[in-house]
Amino acid sequence: MAMFKNKKSIDYGVIKSVIGPDAQLKGEIITKGAVRIDGEFEGRISAAGDIFVGEGSKVVGNLVGGRIIVSGEVNGNILASNGLEVTKTGRVYGDISGDKLVIDEGAIYKGKVNMEIVAKRSAEAERRVEVDSTRLFKTAKTA
Repeated sequence: MAMFKNKKSIDYGVIKSVIGPDAQLKGEIITKGAVRIDGEFEGRISAAGDIFVGEGSKVVGNLVGGRIIVSGEVNGNILASNGLEVTKTGRVYGDISGDKLVIDEGAIYKGKVNMEIVAKRSAEAERRVEVDSTRLFKTAKTA
């Protein structure tokens, strides 16, 4: 595949959905895997895996995903359950919710940050696990 020789290689084993640099797409993306945007996208992206917004790309809409890395521009709200990174070329204009936040020097960010939402969800999940394991332990003891 000589035509891809000078391009950055993408690990398609991890990223299953890619919008290329020449693509413009409107709509909604829902995926169980990871997605990479290198072109223009308008709409909503919901990924169980990671979301990568490549350098030079533009997203207008909300992003919900595991780990989200922004090297392009996002105009919309972001919920990142496994952390958000805005690289030095990244620009985010919208509210951010997540458990970890890294904004590189040179990055642009304008909006509100709420780290509490994911922490509350994690605490609730831990409580449910604790209650379930306590019930299981009591059931095992009486049997």
